[in-house]
Amino acid sequence: MDNQFNIGIDIGGTKVNIGLIRETGEIISSKKMMVEKDLLPEMLINNISTEVNQIVDDAGLTVGKLLSIGVGVPGTVDSHTGFVEFCPNLGWENVPAGDYFREQFRRGVIVAQDSRAAAWAEYLFGAGRNYKSMICLTLGTGIGCGIIIDGKIFHGAMNTAGELGHTIFEKNGFLCNCGNNGCLERYTSGTGILERAMLLFPEKLGSRPQRTESVFKMAYEGDQEVLAFIRTVVEDLAIGIANAVSILSPEAVILSGGLCEHEELIIKPLPELLEKYGYPSWARKHLLKIEKAQMGSDAPMIGAAMLYKTLEKTPA
Repeated sequence: MDNQFNIGIDIGGTKVNIGLIRETGEIISSKKMMVEKDLLPEMLINNISTEVNQIVDDAGLTVGKLLSIGVGVPGTVDSHTGFVEFCPNLGWENVPAGDYFREQFRRGVIVAQDSRAAAWAEYLFGAGRNYKSMICLTLGTGIGCGIIIDGKIFHGAMNTAGELGHTIFEKNGFLCNCGNNGCLERYTSGTGILERAMLLFPEKLGSRPQRTESVFKMAYEGDQEVLAFIRTVVEDLAIGIANAVSILSPEAVILSGGLCEHEELIIKPLPELLEKYGYPSWARKHLLKIEKAQMGSDAPMIGAAMLYKTLEKTPA
């Protein structure tokens, strides 16, 4: 039936993922489109809507009979209104994205932060299926974080819950693109790893591509200095995660993103380090689970398609 299908839209800084998704999380069809630089929000949403209509039409469906349409964006969103308060990667500030989408589709559209959509996908279909409360971290160019508490996405009163990457890790530390200094993201994300490595051993990286993967390649080649540096990065990350666990007390931490490809170096050391840096009341119980995400790069798109499940009723 038509109403068993949903559209999920994942808007990133450089591309948009659009998918027609079954209730089971299965992707029926999908399309990637590039984000044109300096395009006004209304124009980008207009372009996205054109692609959505084409995907739906190709499937022999109509937008009006879809069960839901959901959108993930990389920024602070009021999911009740679809109002994007701040989205630096897109250059959006105070954008009524929900209203723009509603004008295009003549129906309600749910808008949420992309990291929460990704966490929701893992909770429904992936590594979080067995947990009611969890933290889902995306470790990539930056650090994203979605929080599920008692089976619901936790947004917080200011819609900023989960900004773990922008908690202060070092007073007066490196300048972050959020405007603060010393954010955890600046020390433990892919970008942070590369920039720290460039400061520590520029001569070793001088003849290699200036990418985070070059740092890991040196580690795999057995460079002890680089291996020790990555260990330090993982310890820093463990401190940040341990702080979040002490505050939220989840059952599990789910890890996704490009850095998780380095499972031996990044993921495997974390359980021991979390017990080392965690508050003894929970750390000594050995109950916290560390899991690698299962949904891959399509998680925000799939989770966006299922955002209606977080609401009491689907918006008209």
